[in-house]
Amino acid sequence: MKKLLLLCAFTAGMLNLAAQPKIIAHRGFYTTEGSWENTVSSLANAQKLGTHAAELDVNMTADDQLVVCHGPKINGTDLHAQKNKFAEIRAARLPNGDQVPTLREIFEQGKKGPATKMIIEIKTHPTPKRETQVVEAVLKLAREMDVIPLVEITSFSKHMCSEVVRLQPGMPVIYLSSSLKAMGPAEAKQLGYTGISYPLNVMMNRPELISEANKLGIETTIWQANDHEVVDWAIRHGVTYVSSDYSNKVKAYLDAVAQFKTKP
Repeated sequence: MKKLLLLCAFTAGMLNLAAQPKIIAHRGFYTTEGSWENTVSSLANAQKLGTHAAELDVNMTADDQLVVCHGPKINGTDLHAQKNKFAEIRAARLPNGDQVPTLREIFEQGKKGPATKMIIEIKTHPTPKRETQVVEAVLKLAREMDVIPLVEITSFSKHMCSEVVRLQPGMPVIYLSSSLKAMGPAEAKQLGYTGISYPLNVMMNRPELISEANKLGIETTIWQANDHEVVDWAIRHGVTYVSSDYSNKVKAYLDAVAQFKTKP
């Protein structure tokens, strides 16, 4: 603890009054006993921790049901999130004993802690037609359950992001990419997206993306921020959000930095 405090004191002095990024719990806050990624418990843990958002992955099964899992394979099985039927996937058990949750179950939990947003990553699907079907189903359920204000959409699929803009004007849309040639903030803004989400190697090689995004009002997310060096880099460069598998550790670090920054 003493080492953490000394580190935070030094960091606070280096970072001056730079705004702190907000925390996104990657696949929920699952790196704690009894939980697993992309589950109701991982969302509940993020809500309890008080993260800005929990990012959760959505796939559509072969019989058109929305399930929450990274995919394409279901952990520990030969099941494919998009090629198998819902009943087959639902019969499987995750390492913590949970079933693969439906998006409806996630939205139900989301309503219990509305201060934590749900960032729904819609996974890429085989064809544009299928991707449009998935987007329509996600938005229909969000409207039905009255969670539109709690939901943001993110995807590696440009088609899916643009379909959300078309079908649900005003909903936050974040474009994902791991390419060094990923679109810049100006293109994202022109397409109607509200944010870009890129890994550390992309942001470090193209830091101008962040300053340009801030000028244009486009939010930025960096992933994965699993150690304090990445968090420090994000603060120095004005990144909006840090996505982490260890949200509790990032929160403790940011809280400690904030404590030293506010001392006279």
